[in-house]
Amino acid sequence: MSFDALPAPARERLERFAAQFERLGANEYVLFANRIDGDEDLRRAVGEAEAAIGHGGRRDAVKAAVGAFADWAAQGYSGRLAAPDTILLYQSLPDRAEDRVRFLASLERAIVAIVLWDELNPAALGALVGPWAEIVARATGT
Repeated sequence: MSFDALPAPARERLERFAAQFERLGANEYVLFANRIDGDEDLRRAVGEAEAAIGHGGRRDAVKAAVGAFADWAAQGYSGRLAAPDTILLYQSLPDRAEDRVRFLASLERAIVAIVLWDELNPAALGALVGPWAEIVARATGT
């Protein structure tokens, strides 16, 4: 993946995250579909991230990164077997449409955290990363 408007360290972190993300199976995506209802820390973190991203080329590059990972996830979902095909394989589809929306939103927040890793405070980063903490730690070397 190449996102030229991002600084080299952010691109490198995204590459390492991509290597970790590639190891996930689509059946695991639901594990990252966290609920955020009423999470004020997360709301503040999102506001800080939006301000840090700014406008213009950087925002476009962040959108491109999020879009690339969302496309990757969509391909993962589409590659899964349908429930009737998995009865004997015990690989039913445990998630619902709302789980997929929550998954994509949490993935977007994790991507933003990776890009802004050197700019946001640890509390904001932790709120953005959420259920991706272990994978992001490997990608960021923390």
